[in-house]
Amino acid sequence: MIPLILLIFSHLASSPSATHETVEEVVAVVDRTPILTSDIELAAVLGLSGHPVDTVDPVDRSRLLDARIQLEVQFRDLESSGVLYRLDLRVTEVRRELVAGAGGEEAVQAKLTAAGLADTDIDELALRISAANAYAEQRLRPRVNASMKEIESAYRDLAVELESRGEVAPPLTAIHDQLHRLITERKLNDEIEQWTARAAAGREITRFIE
Repeated sequence: MIPLILLIFSHLASSPSATHETVEEVVAVVDRTPILTSDIELAAVLGLSGHPVDTVDPVDRSRLLDARIQLEVQFRDLESSGVLYRLDLRVTEVRRELVAGAGGEEAVQAKLTAAGLADTDIDELALRISAANAYAEQRLRPRVNASMKEIESAYRDLAVELESRGEVAPPLTAIHDQLHRLITERKLNDEIEQWTARAAAGREITRFIE
């Protein structure tokens, strides 16, 4: 665990004396990897928790930190296991999607400058997101499927719900593909949660803020 919550940067000027300036706060640590306030600011700018946030309130900050810790846990697990180096990553494409979702290059650059962030910070985040997405799609998705029995069960549940509202369910054949996607996505999410839980169980995770 990193014992100091504040990281101190020593700037050596031309004079003999050194000036110390507090530039970052460590808000969490995954094993020996610190997660900084700048990581949360970047996550807010790029909408890591679902949508870009201009002003981070305590609820947003906690949600963003949860998302960032999860992402770091996933990335470190893939890195330490060696799986990371056998995945087909789409870092450039993910970066482009992040920037587009946050309002485009010009808007993002202005926010980065205001927060004291750089392009390389986006690249590091895009790498982690790309790795987690690649593992989910290339390794976990092939494990999940929806059987006809599961689809029929989901259809019966839907029919009961619609009938309770006075509506009639469409024929199963009309919504078979949608039900199949719904079930497989639900199973994939379960696989991702189980993977993340296993990865987190083998790591020391410390939060310094709620």
